Amino acid sequence: MVQLNADFGKSQRARLTCIQCHRRKIKGFADACTREDSSACQSPSVAAVIEDSELLPDSVHMLRRRVAELESELQHQVLKYRELIASRGGGPRGVVDVDTATPLQDDESDAATVLEFLAWGRNKKVDITDAPEYQSGPIQHCSNQGRPEPATYLVEASTRAQLDFLESLMPSPRHVELLVCYHHESLLWYHNSYSSEIFSDEFRTFKDKCTSMNLFEGLNFQWLALLFAIMAGSMTCAPSLTLEEWGFQDLEQPTLSLRWYEAAISCLNLSNYVEAHTIYSVQAIATLTISAHVIGKSNSQSVLLVAAGKIAQSLGLHRLGTDPPDMVIGDRRKREAGRRLFAQLCTQDWFQIPFSESYILDASFSHKIRPLNCNDEDMIDQPTSVPTQASYCNFRYEIAALMPQLLDASSKCNTLYTKYEQVLKFDDQMRKLATASIPTFLAKDAPIETQWPAYASWGRRSLTICAAHKVIMIHRKFISISFRNSAFAFTRQTCLAAAKTILKESLATNDSRGPVIWIEQAFSIAAAIIFGLDSAHRNPRETKYQEHRQLIVDTIGYLQGFRHSKIASRGAQILASLQRELEKVSIDDSRKRQHDENSEGVRAEKRSRLLDMESFVSGASRDFGVSPPATTSVEETNVAEERQIESFLDFLEPYSGFDGNYLWNN
Repeated sequence: MVQLNADFGKSQRARLTCIQCHRRKIKGFADACTREDSSACQSPSVAAVIEDSELLPDSVHMLRRRVAELESELQHQVLKYRELIASRGGGPRGVVDVDTATPLQDDESDAATVLEFLAWGRNKKVDITDAPEYQSGPIQHCSNQGRPEPATYLVEASTRAQLDFLESLMPSPRHVELLVCYHHESLLWYHNSYSSEIFSDEFRTFKDKCTSMNLFEGLNFQWLALLFAIMAGSMTCAPSLTLEEWGFQDLEQPTLSLRWYEAAISCLNLSNYVEAHTIYSVQAIATLTISAHVIGKSNSQSVLLVAAGKIAQSLGLHRLGTDPPDMVIGDRRKREAGRRLFAQLCTQDWFQIPFSESYILDASFSHKIRPLNCNDEDMIDQPTSVPTQASYCNFRYEIAALMPQLLDASSKCNTLYTKYEQVLKFDDQMRKLATASIPTFLAKDAPIETQWPAYASWGRRSLTICAAHKVIMIHRKFISISFRNSAFAFTRQTCLAAAKTILKESLATNDSRGPVIWIEQAFSIAAAIIFGLDSAHRNPRETKYQEHRQLIVDTIGYLQGFRHSKIASRGAQILASLQRELEKVSIDDSRKRQHDENSEGVRAEKRSRLLDMESFVSGASRDFGVSPPATTSVEETNVAEERQIESFLDFLEPYSGFDGNYLWNN
């Protein structure tokens, strides 16, 4: 190994030919060049050779260090193995009990994979506490790994144009600092995608750098993407009073939210993030979720989250074990930030299960990744009853972990009865989790202590809405059938109760200084949809029919108050269309009632067919410029109706919260 290190710099001979002849594979000296224009022949200069020798890829240094570590640890394990054999002298020579022998650690048994990954340009053994790309912060890390081929003039011109545009989007240093501080104090509790302490230190470096040279010269564009994501989240979620105090006009909010979101994506692309993996790109994507749905970027965000999950796994965030007790607080903070980030990605992935019937991140991570209940400042693990920056996300992570378990259990069942048993089982687990296991400061009826941070009350409101929505998601597959089959009446009652809880919290007076979180808009749409579908299966003369129709009207008015939110605008339009269809059904039913003296059950069945869900979905699809879900024309009436209702839910999901890809904006 020592010899390898010593001779590595001599492994490449200097070329004797000129550059052009070398490319044409003509051997000899530059003086003997056969080209007519010998003046065009260029031999590599000494400076160029020295420069090439100094630009050794970081992967080579990493390979040297890793091989040395593996050899050292392997020798240590061999000695321990021999000592174990010697201590078992009473048994047959050379025979060792495999169960009692000390196995080689993963580092040694995985050495072949580590080296193979390095050959691919990837590193399987990433340590986020000392990796150089994580130490650089906003400063660009000098590395050849993931670097594209030398840029042409057109590519350089395009890059320069992008940088000029990004520079024009950057507000004043004062505004940047206000946006960052607001995100740390009012939004980070909701997603925990990065460490406020670490980013604050890096942000100070960024401010010093911006005052001394060109804005983006030598910057780490993946870190810059995280900064734009933070600013986009603050601009999207800050209430109008706060924006006015900062000096932003009302019309600037939707424009800057969208442009800063797109700027973050541009920075990721400029950094070649799909090839050069760092934690900053994952943090940026996870942070963007809080603004993506309001500005109409739900589809883009769902794709980015999948990429972030794969990058996080390549960085080893899913393998962060228990920290040693003597670890310094700085390293512990970095590792804890990695755990929180990966838990956030798992939450995003698992909450989309009711829609996609699949998940990407292994469900076993819920038992392996356990972030601490601590604040970034002191990193002291607190009891669950003490509110910290991590408390809300940690509890939501436990709720999310139920979703893959429900999917796996239901997929093994072969009848509606056994599938519904699993739904009832996890409904019970969800209720217990939201009552008996909920931290005190998040419980709705518990008094709020004066020493608690402001986000304790915001988290209580948000969790009430989200927990109720997750109950609906657990029952989602049985919502349509519950309207016509009394065997599943519990689902109908449960979803109506959950929808009322959502609207009660959403429509209630909120803290004017608190952040505007997008789920309040999205999940209120989902709740109103439940009431609309229930009304379509009720007698218009019933009291509940009128109550539910009024709740839909109230929801439309609530959504219209969010003038700059795409999800609220689309939801209000869809609910207004649904309200008009229900009005038509009510008028037609009133006319027919005079000639129809059949039983109430027969009338209910006819009323359920008066609202043509398939036509309604097709019309709404055309209005929004998307393809409506296809349905067959030979299905039985009841099955067709069920499919139409599910198609309606599927169509509305990107905007109403029925789609798990858009359930959480962490």
